[in-house]
Amino acid sequence: MNALIVNLNLAVDKTVLVPSFEKGNIYRVADTITLPGGKGVNVARALRVLGLEAPLAGFASGHNGRWIAGALKKEGFKAFIERHDNGESRVCYTIVDARGRSTDLNEEGPEVPAAAQARFLKKFYAMAGEFRVAAVCGRLSAGLKKGFYTSLVKLAAARGCFTLFDTSGPVLAEAVAAGAEGVKINRYEFEELSGEAFTPARLAAFFALHSRRSLKTLIVTDGPGQTYAASPFGLWSVKPPRLPGLKSPTGAGDSFMAGFLFGFLHGYDFERTLKLASGAAASDCLTLGAGLVRRDQALALAQRTLVKKIY
Repeated sequence: MNALIVNLNLAVDKTVLVPSFEKGNIYRVADTITLPGGKGVNVARALRVLGLEAPLAGFASGHNGRWIAGALKKEGFKAFIERHDNGESRVCYTIVDARGRSTDLNEEGPEVPAAAQARFLKKFYAMAGEFRVAAVCGRLSAGLKKGFYTSLVKLAAARGCFTLFDTSGPVLAEAVAAGAEGVKINRYEFEELSGEAFTPARLAAFFALHSRRSLKTLIVTDGPGQTYAASPFGLWSVKPPRLPGLKSPTGAGDSFMAGFLFGFLHGYDFERTLKLASGAAASDCLTLGAGLVRRDQALALAQRTLVKKIY
């Protein structure tokens, strides 16, 4: 096993297509896609399709938590779930219209008790040495003590495990300050992190500042717009392929992460890795449901992705 996916705030994900969705109406839907979810689960699901299995680790609680654990097992995922009884794991709803526009209603989830946090960190330290990468993805779980993300970074580093983050807010800043080695976020999350409006030059400056310590990769996506990536190899732009249609963009960033992880773990060069990541994200946009990609399609779309080295 080369990668561990840390999805702290596991969820029940529900996706439904309502072609003419408008606020204020009542809709009765028959075909709802219900899956165990959260950004990390989406990553693991897309990564599997690309050809790499990755176990999951996170928190779950209540009846929803038991369903999540059972559903992950049914899908064949290995999961290290720290259970607690403080409320119900969250439910996240995605409503998609005929134009592919998504409306997301995401519960926050319950507070995680301190004892469960301590048990999780102990298990994480024991596991981290088995993996080359720990990818920490998704929404912060409520109640996590200050310094929890610092602990994740430090414990992984102590076991020789590379850390890659796709999260936001103060905990992302905490992870970067603690020595996170990789970050994959969108432009709004970058602006929150840096305190400045996004430009490629500001991305490069932010990376230059933090690479003096430990940051080795910084990727900023922008939906259908260009992605920019900074690494010790330089600054790169990534223009995604034009798509024939759009089912739903929900989960595309998670499939990007899956493609990046696959390329990284298989020793692809940076350009090829970025192309695969973009191809996986584009494939996800052509399906209803997050993290659902087709391998052949992702590879074909990767070849239509334009990656350019700026310097």
